[in-house]
Amino acid sequence: MPKSSPAVRTLSARALIALIQTSPEGFFHISYLNDERLGEGDRAAAIEGALREGAVARKGDYLYDPERLSAEQVRHFAQFYDGALPTLKPDGTPAVRPLRERLAQREARLDILGMPECRQLLERFQGTLGYLPISALSQTPSEEVALSLLLSANLLKQMDDYAFDPLRLTRPSLSAIFDRHFWQAIRQELLALVAAQPGQTILRPDLVERYGMKTVQRAVESGDLVPFTVKAPLGETVWLRSAEADPQAALAAAEAAVLPRDEDWEAALALCGDVLRQPNHDGETRREKVLARSYSLSAASKKLGIRADTLQNAIGARLIEAFVDPEGQTRVSAAQVNAIRNDAVLFQAIEDQEIVAVQDLLLLVNGQPPEEILRDALRKWRKDSASRIRWGQVRELLWDEPISLQTFRELLRAARSAWLVQQVEKARLEEERRIEERRLLRQRREEERRQQEELRARLLAAFPTWQHAGRADQLVLLHVGPTNSGKTYQALQALSAAGSGWYLAPLRLLAFEVFDRLNRDGVRCNLLTGEEHIEVEGATVTAATIEMFNPQRSGACVVIDEAHMLADPDRGWAWTRALMECRAPEIRVIAPPFAQTLIERLTAAALIPTQIVRHERLAPLQVATEPWPLEHLPSRTILVAFSRRMVLRLKTELERQQRHVSVIYGNLPPEVRRKQADRFADGVTEICIATDAVGMGLNLPADYVCFFELEKFDGNAVRPLSAQEVHQIAGRAGRYGLSQAGVVGATTRANLKTLRRLMETAPPELQRARVSPALEDLELIPGSLARRLARWRELQSIPDSLRDVIEPADIDERIALAAMLSDREVEQLGLAAAVQLINAPTREGSRDYWYACARAILNHQSMPLPHEPPLSIEDDYDLEVIEQAISCADIYLWLACRSEFAQFAPEEPWLRALRAEWSTSIDAALLRRIDTGSRCVQCRCRLPLNHRYALCSACYANNRPKWLSERAFR
Repeated sequence: MPKSSPAVRTLSARALIALIQTSPEGFFHISYLNDERLGEGDRAAAIEGALREGAVARKGDYLYDPERLSAEQVRHFAQFYDGALPTLKPDGTPAVRPLRERLAQREARLDILGMPECRQLLERFQGTLGYLPISALSQTPSEEVALSLLLSANLLKQMDDYAFDPLRLTRPSLSAIFDRHFWQAIRQELLALVAAQPGQTILRPDLVERYGMKTVQRAVESGDLVPFTVKAPLGETVWLRSAEADPQAALAAAEAAVLPRDEDWEAALALCGDVLRQPNHDGETRREKVLARSYSLSAASKKLGIRADTLQNAIGARLIEAFVDPEGQTRVSAAQVNAIRNDAVLFQAIEDQEIVAVQDLLLLVNGQPPEEILRDALRKWRKDSASRIRWGQVRELLWDEPISLQTFRELLRAARSAWLVQQVEKARLEEERRIEERRLLRQRREEERRQQEELRARLLAAFPTWQHAGRADQLVLLHVGPTNSGKTYQALQALSAAGSGWYLAPLRLLAFEVFDRLNRDGVRCNLLTGEEHIEVEGATVTAATIEMFNPQRSGACVVIDEAHMLADPDRGWAWTRALMECRAPEIRVIAPPFAQTLIERLTAAALIPTQIVRHERLAPLQVATEPWPLEHLPSRTILVAFSRRMVLRLKTELERQQRHVSVIYGNLPPEVRRKQADRFADGVTEICIATDAVGMGLNLPADYVCFFELEKFDGNAVRPLSAQEVHQIAGRAGRYGLSQAGVVGATTRANLKTLRRLMETAPPELQRARVSPALEDLELIPGSLARRLARWRELQSIPDSLRDVIEPADIDERIALAAMLSDREVEQLGLAAAVQLINAPTREGSRDYWYACARAILNHQSMPLPHEPPLSIEDDYDLEVIEQAISCADIYLWLACRSEFAQFAPEEPWLRALRAEWSTSIDAALLRRIDTGSRCVQCRCRLPLNHRYALCSACYANNRPKWLSERAFR
């Protein structure tokens, strides 16, 4: 069995003792043990164990070294700082030696220095907190020399005007001491100042000016001072009161401080003059006298009939003299208000300061001759000053006879009334239009719904019932059991005995494996896949990929393998078609237990008699008790990852450990996968690194299946594996007749825990099989080919009796290809040929090549050949290029095998041979141990195994400031 991986570091009693013995302070607060670098483990248990050994003592919330400190010393020191952990390595262990060893080293260095004053200076730190002023250590010339030697040798260290002993105190602890010491002195002074104020409260700006914002904020955050606001004449002010002060008394004192006194009104009284607002109505106090001799802006506005904001503009233009009283009110003297009323020129000048809305001006002159004049003037004014328009700028511009502001307002009111009438009428007409639009929309939707129901009814009528008179003569034998239970073997025996029929597989590789096995066993068998057709003389049995099955020529027996693929979103339709349209009297269906219910419901819907043949696993399977690290993987292990990139990274990593490996992933050509699997089966390689492609029935002699990861990208997002997927892959371990037993495990303890849970979870039952549109369905639907496919999916035209067992397949790839063809091109091809064309085996990266082939077919030209890859494969990039070339070659060969397109593939024999050469070169490259590890796209350094990004950490750090500045600029 594989060796266990290194245990996760935990905080033990011994580790805690080491921390205390290496800490210069000799104590620290227990909260410091929450540092993540110290690892996992029960902190309370570690403390209890250390206390039991006597190497650690405890005083309150502090742990200390009893050999260096007493409980009373710890209590005293804790008033100033909380101690400190020693400097730690990344793994959580002390980065320095125990203090005893460091003290011994210092003694040796003092002996080398040979200067008694050095030792005397160090002795002065005894009985202190560990620091002294430099002035106290350099009172004589010899002490100055000794201090300089100690500092240069790092036997003492300096911080500001102080020296400290690094074997008694660390720099962070000294900073904490300084902070607490100086803060206490400032705190007492600050609180005494506040307490001496009336109501024990003070204006915050006054306190900030004296002590600084940080000090005041700290006093607030510590709860010594409490902020509150007081409304003052010129706005709100912020006050601070002592925490012990009476809140009401503090508020009263603050309010009294901000209210103006009567003597504060003396200056305002001097600005008012002697004219009273009302004769014989003078005031007694200075404030009352100011109010009797002046107007606030709002009062002056009412008195003059001019808006308050206009008066403010006139004050800004110095047409009116105003002052601000102690309560913050802008005031105008009564004498000046009277003068404005009596001076028509001044009154007009003040009115000219009124801001006129552009919209009001345009409304008033709308459609009249002054409109163009106004627009020209507006453009000029905005260009010159970018300011608002004043009445004085327009009153003589728009009317032959200048009008007053009052007249303008009356005209504007009339224009607004007329505009409102127009708007009401416009809204009424708009509402009538919307009502009519809604009526037409409802009518159109009703018509569309009616047409859709008619179309759906026609599609339902065209849906196959799958029931016919010959069903009574058929029998479905459902082989149910876990992986490695002999299901396929027994079904193939029945196929061989029947004499004619089909073996239907999900992969070319599986079809070829059965083709090869049956012919070796003396059963003549053809091979039929999307890309090749090998006829064997006299053969009446065909091994095929399931999409190539011809139900009308089913033969005596049909074997449908991996039938849980019925529910596959992309390809499940092919299994449904094979099962429900097969004409053979004997149908052998191979499925895991979680597919049984769905298959029985399907056969019941088609009235096909069904028998269950149960199988038990032939080789035992268990979950490992410990994780298997990569460096200790045993031979005969399938290592499972879920991306091509990770498979190739693992290949490089294991080959660096001198392991011999095979690789299997989806992009590899089937013949390369076969060779890689054969090398593993023959013992040439020790480990097979594979994606979940290994779960599709490959016979690999593996004792172990090890999951490197338990998440996969499913085309939309990265998600955890399901129990169904884990069971299917794990079943590859311990193949009967090829190995004795099977063990499934993971490379990390966390993944092993998850894996065990998934293995103990029964996979959920499959719910629905998939169906795809028939040509007859698409002929019934109008529109472009892409629209027909999308409408077929939207209509969900499945009979009610089958809705709980069938749903439409995911045809996104076919829709994407169909969208690349214009309606004219589809018409030129004919619907049947166009549907055949979009069924080609493409993926997103090969769509452009597919379309190039489609264009050639439309132009009655030979299809283009794929771009030739590099002559030699040196790295992962070359490997990816040749894999892409083979993917394009598969499209060419697939189209060449269709009668509609064969004439456009004259190079089919040559390309088939070339593809074989490319596959051979891939296999040779994988055997040659090329470097397939991921590298940084910028500096090309090797990336760590689990690195998720294209840039290494160093390049990311170098580029990050540039990216941030670019983002800030945008």
